[in-house]
Amino acid sequence: MPASSSPAFPSLSAAPGAGQPAAPLAHPLIREALPADAAVLAPLTAASLRWMLADDQAGRGVIRIAAFDGDTPVGLLLSCAAGAGLQELTSIMVTPGWRGRGVATMMLSRLTARLRRDGARGLFARWSSRLPRAAEFARLLAASGWSQPEVTRRRMTWRIGDWPDVFPNRDRVLARLERNGLVARSLRELGEDGISEFKRQNLALIAAGRAPDWADMTGWVEVADPDVTVVLSDHEGTVAGWMACVLQAPLGRWYIPQGWVVAEKVPQGWLVGGIASLCQRLVAKAGPDAMLIAQPPAGVPGGMERMLYRHFGTRTASTDFLFESEYALAEPDRTEG
Repeated sequence: MPASSSPAFPSLSAAPGAGQPAAPLAHPLIREALPADAAVLAPLTAASLRWMLADDQAGRGVIRIAAFDGDTPVGLLLSCAAGAGLQELTSIMVTPGWRGRGVATMMLSRLTARLRRDGARGLFARWSSRLPRAAEFARLLAASGWSQPEVTRRRMTWRIGDWPDVFPNRDRVLARLERNGLVARSLRELGEDGISEFKRQNLALIAAGRAPDWADMTGWVEVADPDVTVVLSDHEGTVAGWMACVLQAPLGRWYIPQGWVVAEKVPQGWLVGGIASLCQRLVAKAGPDAMLIAQPPAGVPGGMERMLYRHFGTRTASTDFLFESEYALAEPDRTEG
């Protein structure tokens, strides 16, 4: 699945699995959690996601479903809005003594019932090949009527200060490309009028079939960092590519959620030039210890995923694969009833 139309957040910090047999207990109470529950629920999700427990901004669409045994939380599901009527299943965890007893299924059922009432179009989940209990999580989704998981992305992370070693000739490459017609400008350099023109050309490329539907930058322009996000054009101002860059403050890292270069410019090196320009700007703005993550869609002809891995895959701080599964809320909810 391509990048969603809103800034993406990290997926699924933990998944339920078969734990040690528990003594017979009553069914837990399943309810929506409130920000006031944040402290008691914090141990049930990753530290990087705990901001969601206390979040009260309606625009983020955060939904927290918790399972309680009396006053003790035994399960937690976190979800957030992902744009276009979609909701992301971000994290799900059940304590060991309650695993294998349907708690995760009950929380999923509560979430889908809520989203159906709200008129949401569907749910999706992304998780890493390194996720603990990944196989158990995939079985949970399959039993709940979700689609077969597919590998959609290869996620790569770098310490930006290591890029001179990874990409030692980047300045020379960028200078050569600029001599041959590449103009790389940040959103701040474009200014308000230039950004409006970029958005117009961005949509025109999509309408003409020269960029995919998911390459719509309209939403990303509003949240992308204006000093690091770059637009690629020729000397006449014709846009042929772009690289968005967003600071994920809760995780302390920078993220490339969106990037595209039209097919005829890829053999000319414009994709590499876009990355070179973005990295130059990120080092200047955030310093050498900034972490940069990219998870472009796999299998896109001439796309960023293959280029990044081919050139820099052996020098990443970490690399993993992302699985994705979907659930269409328009269909009958197989987890309920």
